[in-house]
Amino acid sequence: MEQKKIIPTRKIQSYDDRKRVLVVDDNPILLRTAKEMLDEQYQVSIAVSAEQAFRSIARNMPDIILLDYEMPFVNGVEVLNQLRANSNTKDIPIIFFTGSSDREVVERLVVLKPDGYLLKPPNKKRMLSIIERTLYPELYEIGEDETPEE
Repeated sequence: MEQKKIIPTRKIQSYDDRKRVLVVDDNPILLRTAKEMLDEQYQVSIAVSAEQAFRSIARNMPDIILLDYEMPFVNGVEVLNQLRANSNTKDIPIIFFTGSSDREVVERLVVLKPDGYLLKPPNKKRMLSIIERTLYPELYEIGEDETPEE
């Protein structure tokens, strides 16, 4: 039996019903690109630094954060640690962006146990998929009766 691929079909009623995504990266071009890719389905906020990210989070708590792993001054690891140390933000899913596909970098990133990671530049289909799977895991779970036979 083939494993079924479950595709979510959600109808968004209004802009206010959309999940909030915060994209944090020191590259304004990546921020603009990611915002354009996500704007149709999500409320998207952007931040070019950790400081801006924390201000944005205080104003409007995001449902998920796409976070640059390597930023100047305060990097993504420090941001992740600060968010996890705060009871108000510890459960926000974090997806790391990284410009490196180097095995060592990816291994260091995965050890931090983010909810996922994306290579830069982001691919729209991949980015939407990882966000959907993170925000709506119940739509992707396969029931016992759908488990492939061995």
